Amino acid sequence: MFCSHEGKRLIEHLKEVYQINQDKIDEEFKPCFKIISYCHDFGKFTSYFQRYLNTKKRGKFTDHGFLSALFAAFCSLKSFREDSFLPLISYSVVLHHHGDLENISEDLPSTMRGILDSDFRLTEKIEIAKEQIKDIAKNKDLIKEEYSILNFEDYFLEFLNCDIVDVLKSLKKLQIKMEMAKKENLYFIHQLLYSALISADKLSAAKIEIPYEMFAGFEVLNREREKDLENKDMDINKIRSEIFEKIQKNIEKNYKNSKIFTITSPTGTGKTFAGFFAAVKLRELLGDNRRIIYSLPFTSIIEQNYDVLYRLHKNIEGFEKESGRYLLKHHSLANIKYESDEYDFDNLQSELLIENWSSGIVVTTFVQLFETLIGTRNRMLKKLINLKGSIIILDEIQAIDISLLPLVEFVLERACEIYDLRIVMMTATKPYILKNSIELLEDNQKYFFMFNRTTLLPDLNNKKLSTFLDEFKERIEDKSYLIVCNTISSSLDVYNNLKELNRPVFYLSTNLIPIHRRERIKNIKKLLDKGEKIILVSTQVVEAGVDVDFDVVIRDIGPLDSIIQCAGRCNRNGLKDNGLVYVYSLVPEDNDVLNFGFGKYVYGIPTLEITKKILKEPQYSEGEYFDIVSDYFKLIQQDRSKEKSKKFINSIKTLNFSQETKDALPLYKFSLIEDNPGFMDAFVIYDDLAQSTFKRYCDMLKLTDYYDRRREYLEIKNIIRDYTVSLPIKYHSLFDEQFGLYILPRERVVDCYNEEIGFIRQEKSYDIF
Repeated sequence: MFCSHEGKRLIEHLKEVYQINQDKIDEEFKPCFKIISYCHDFGKFTSYFQRYLNTKKRGKFTDHGFLSALFAAFCSLKSFREDSFLPLISYSVVLHHHGDLENISEDLPSTMRGILDSDFRLTEKIEIAKEQIKDIAKNKDLIKEEYSILNFEDYFLEFLNCDIVDVLKSLKKLQIKMEMAKKENLYFIHQLLYSALISADKLSAAKIEIPYEMFAGFEVLNREREKDLENKDMDINKIRSEIFEKIQKNIEKNYKNSKIFTITSPTGTGKTFAGFFAAVKLRELLGDNRRIIYSLPFTSIIEQNYDVLYRLHKNIEGFEKESGRYLLKHHSLANIKYESDEYDFDNLQSELLIENWSSGIVVTTFVQLFETLIGTRNRMLKKLINLKGSIIILDEIQAIDISLLPLVEFVLERACEIYDLRIVMMTATKPYILKNSIELLEDNQKYFFMFNRTTLLPDLNNKKLSTFLDEFKERIEDKSYLIVCNTISSSLDVYNNLKELNRPVFYLSTNLIPIHRRERIKNIKKLLDKGEKIILVSTQVVEAGVDVDFDVVIRDIGPLDSIIQCAGRCNRNGLKDNGLVYVYSLVPEDNDVLNFGFGKYVYGIPTLEITKKILKEPQYSEGEYFDIVSDYFKLIQQDRSKEKSKKFINSIKTLNFSQETKDALPLYKFSLIEDNPGFMDAFVIYDDLAQSTFKRYCDMLKLTDYYDRRREYLEIKNIIRDYTVSLPIKYHSLFDEQFGLYILPRERVVDCYNEEIGFIRQEKSYDIF
């Protein structure tokens, strides 16, 4: 018996891969997906691979990717029109199904004439493939019988006698035509077929019984929302209800008129509920069970939004036992547990289902969403097939780097057409993007004027930090204060200067390990709810959806949309007198960095200059925020180069995954999060839990079986992250390097870290993180 994996018959695996995802593929491309599915493991029919399954000893003839890709290309060339690019896509998809995507040209001849001396890498692969075909031919009759189950026996017999070089020359001809044609839809078709294959391949190999998604209706969920509002009689809730009803009516009125909708509404007006219910209503109006993808910029916001959606579902009969099928969260810090009473999944199977987005509602990050729509990574792309036909909620899209917004807009608009997506974009500070969308809160500007929660008070002449601190201490009132600094160093200076005041003063930044940050936020919220007049000194970490409510907010100058986000932490529910939001341009004591001071290290001077240009009046009421943010985004998008987006779009049009040119950035370079090459992650062994977790990590590395190692890692990964801090690499000498981790041993914690401020920085610097 020919096997694909231990205990799995190969021909059954090929059939199963097609069956798992074939219903998600458009009729036009089903024949291509069938070929890809039935051919992707063809190379496993060699005796070399079958022996490997028993011995676990690899050799050059055990690799099956290239031979399988050749077979897929051969079948496609036989099946599709001469001008079709599907043979090229079949070849690429199968070739890379066990790794990340690379350019198709890497595994094709240099020219259409055939194999040249310079094609030495390809020459070696061809020689190996010829030897593998000879080996397969020895079992021709047995394999023919296997493939007859799939009605593919004729393809198989013809392939054994074909000229491999002729197949490659035909593919080269198509590749040159494709690059000249620049048909952007080919990228989306390629990615979908690739995702359909790798997703099904992994699910079949893992022998998982795939759970079907479950969905709750609008009325059921809305009853829970209304119960939640019964005990809240704030005036702001009347406005939230009005906004909610208008949005639901407008989605009913316009759902056939567009695939892209926007909700532009002030911070704190219930966009989470309004946008989510618009998506649920849209799902019902369209008449099919579409997956809802709720996407947010930061992992810190995901937990609170997931909890809101969980509460809405909680009273549905049987929900808590099957919650994974209704609702899951997916981000790098999420727990790996797929909740289902009907199916008993271990953490490896749970990880696969979560990464596959096997649920009715998925709450996730922009990184997970956009690095699936744009990119080359196998692990990210396997869920793309489950994105097809979805309703995507984009919450606070202005958090994306403006230089990438033209690319994001391009991809979303094409994906809506090709993948039949619907998009609901929600924001209080709408960037100039998706301009052809339908606004679901058409009279939204009036709601900005209805709120008098805050007043923005810019004072943007450069002010030394010491002067600011002296003035603050002189003028301090019996109010709660949030002070948001641009760098770790300036935030520590402010905190150390204020902590002796006769009131509670707290510090919050990424200088603290995550477990301490969470405890700090919980404590701060409790004190604020009790009316305590505390002071919190923080960095931008507090802008990322932390639900706190201060009387006064003070922010060092940054991008205007970040300033408005900060204003959302002031008088959030409108229960106090008008909240004041001061904006200063704080600078260090030395004169060589006076130009925009601390802010220039984080945002660069052009962004801050535009913010200064907009904020020329001495004060702005909340009703004016809408206009000034609109002006800001128009200016900043004119100022910010679109070159980066253009280069990525050029790569999309030519399926350029791995080669950089003057006109194109390869798609493997796309990332929403800029790498910080000058930084390191350090594990702080702060307490008994961190100590025991590090021991488990060391023991895990001794395990020889990959799956055993992975299972153990999934058990401890979130604890490791809870005790990990990102620091400039210049501090590396303070840490031990063990087993690939920088470690702060417990005996040195007292000298280098404390729970009050986190990592103790020994010297004066302008550290951002």
